[in-house]
Amino acid sequence: MTQQEISELCVASLANVLRIAKDRVKTDAKFSRIGLDSAMVVYVMLELEEKLGLELSTDDFYDHPTIDELSRALAERRAARSAA
Repeated sequence: MTQQEISELCVASLANVLRIAKDRVKTDAKFSRIGLDSAMVVYVMLELEEKLGLELSTDDFYDHPTIDELSRALAERRAARSAA
């Protein structure tokens, strides 16, 4: 799965949890700025784990605080796992 595909999953999940249209989710906006709270992070994290087959932690959202950064890190993690 490419970074773009992962980014689209993140956008869809965040739009769903925030109850806004997908086109209103900015991929370069910090999660804290768009209203994502800790309960929402857990929901999005669990959804991404299921769809990506990766184990995530809430720290991933704090270490990579935008969709752009998070999707890049998750794409790299998936690629490294596939190469192993």
